[in-house]
Amino acid sequence: MLAKIGQREIAIIVIVLSLLAAGAWYFTWYTGAQTHIQELQDEIGRLEIQKQRGLAARRAQPQLEATIRDYEAQIAEFLKALPPREEFASVLDALSERANATGVTLRSISRSPAGSPVEDVRAVNVTLSLESPFPELFVFLKRLETMRRFSTIDGLAMTIGDAETTNPTLSTNLTMTVYVYEGTPPTDVQEGGAGQ
Repeated sequence: MLAKIGQREIAIIVIVLSLLAAGAWYFTWYTGAQTHIQELQDEIGRLEIQKQRGLAARRAQPQLEATIRDYEAQIAEFLKALPPREEFASVLDALSERANATGVTLRSISRSPAGSPVEDVRAVNVTLSLESPFPELFVFLKRLETMRRFSTIDGLAMTIGDAETTNPTLSTNLTMTVYVYEGTPPTDVQEGGAGQ
């Protein structure tokens, strides 16, 4: 049968087989290799971005460590400023003194424990029952701000006593939370910072 096939037919068969082999090579190996090359280039780009982030983080590390030292010093200073548990009576005395100094009548003080927001820090709810005209009450509230104690005012309820006068007496219930430190005294942390 091969004897009947001429040189021209053999050339056509060889060309067709060559084209089929080239097509098979292109679709099986070459495009697969191109896809793999593209995946590798994408991976290189992703790794390059991670490398740049890592280098930027390494450059920022000393500043970050200094910031952490600053925050630790601020926390230690904050904890030192909180009244210790055994000195809570002085906080109540200071509230009473400020009420007397501003002309506010302090009817009662009550306290109750509250949740603990931070380890070694205890919150104490304090309720003050006050009577005074508004100007004296306002001065008392302003003086509470200058106590240099860590506290929050949670509520202020006022009722008017005699509404017929120009400056009526207000019955006021003031609820606040005072924070006290119950842990061991914090040690001094060496301050260091971004500017040092």
